[in-house]
Amino acid sequence: MDKHLKAVLFDMDGVLIESRNLIERVWTSVAAKYDVTVTADFVREHIHGRPGHYTRDELFKGFSLDERLAIKAEVDAMEESAFSPMLPGVNFFLNLLKASDVPMALVTSSWRQRIVNVIEMHCLHGVFCVIVDRDNVAKGKPNPQCYRAAASQLGISARDCLIFEDSVSGVKAGVASRATCLGIGEGDDLLKAGALARFADFDRVTEYLTPVEGRSLRFEHDQTTFLLQGAWQ
Repeated sequence: MDKHLKAVLFDMDGVLIESRNLIERVWTSVAAKYDVTVTADFVREHIHGRPGHYTRDELFKGFSLDERLAIKAEVDAMEESAFSPMLPGVNFFLNLLKASDVPMALVTSSWRQRIVNVIEMHCLHGVFCVIVDRDNVAKGKPNPQCYRAAASQLGISARDCLIFEDSVSGVKAGVASRATCLGIGEGDDLLKAGALARFADFDRVTEYLTPVEGRSLRFEHDQTTFLLQGAWQ
């Protein structure tokens, strides 16, 4: 019997928009101004999927709080207005879910103004029933608080949600929330962190979706099978 899921929760950076390179470039260039080196291991462990204040404090441990706040303001200013294209297949996938009345939420470690900018850039007004950002939770990813908060606002359990994540910390947060989690991106780190499957982009995801009676969507990939059903069902 198919597992029935009632909502889809998306991370933003690296999932809906291709911003991983931008984020790495901004942190690296700002750090260089202060003679701080950003390694590939640091990027993987402490930047992607992490709240900005966490990255700031890990990268600039030897700086005062006032200095760290000023540095983070530089990072935010550079990221906030930068354009990031959507990943392949995102719009088509969002439209599939919308046509089936599947509720969608955005759960990101970014901040509200940047989220607003991304929504305006890509005409995503009204797509997400719920938006949870870094200021809405006390603990960021890999803590599952953000995903549990989004599910609660949707009126369902996190167990009834499908999550798309591109970072190890994000996948860990999704898995800890007891949701079904799929990875977006390359490499096996996402699978090792607990993602049930991994895809390069949403063009690949939709290859495994099949419309079924009742305007539901069945997902079948290797040993992973579930049914996405709209809120009205």
